[in-house]
Amino acid sequence: ACSTKSNFNSSDIQSELNQKFTKGKELFEKKKYSRAKDEFDYILINDRGSDIGVQARFYQAESLYMLEQFEEAIASYDKVLQFSNDISKIEESKFKICQCYFELSNRHNRDQSNNDLALDKLQYFIDQHPKSSHIKEAENYISILRDRKAEKIYQTARLYLKLREFDSAFLYFDEVLKKYYDTSIADESRISIIFLHLLRDDNALAELYYKSNKDKFRSKEKEKEAGDLINNYNTRANWFKNFIRLYK
Repeated sequence: ACSTKSNFNSSDIQSELNQKFTKGKELFEKKKYSRAKDEFDYILINDRGSDIGVQARFYQAESLYMLEQFEEAIASYDKVLQFSNDISKIEESKFKICQCYFELSNRHNRDQSNNDLALDKLQYFIDQHPKSSHIKEAENYISILRDRKAEKIYQTARLYLKLREFDSAFLYFDEVLKKYYDTSIADESRISIIFLHLLRDDNALAELYYKSNKDKFRSKEKEKEAGDLINNYNTRANWFKNFIRLYK
């Protein structure tokens, strides 16, 4: 009799969990993420170790991600990696963790530690899954993060330039070109170095730098802007434009 009661209770609980999972997925597909998460939470409280529990964990993480609760989502995706045997879910969870760190880097005023962590996670994902359908998206995230890092260094250089601390400004502009030569801010750094030499009244060095780096410009428009800056820097008509360039 006891055995029969135990089997009945187990079957009854499993049926309830299946219903909760089905309802949770329906709510998730309707974009009712908070209510969907409640259903998956219930399953995990009652049966986290089973197959349905592992599936519920993934959808719990997905719901948290859609609710922009990225730190909680990371913890949930990590649990999926620990317990799931589904290769596609594992790959998807790893990529979603990367996306969470990317989103967190947006939230903290471009905190470099968050940027660096996101970069590391994305590069590790690419190394582990070179044939993933998410590769292009991961590479795009890396490009955005590198642009941010380059921009931060560039703005530091600009600050020194405004203070007319030219040696320090040059070091930071040069750092952009050494570490982030493939970013959108690289051309601006080249133009700024030319401008720095002109501010020092060293036209010869400005021209030499331009000739030596002319072929390195990523944009033809920026290359032309650099040439025009040298040719027109000392004309009266460009005084105000040069003033704006220094303080913009």
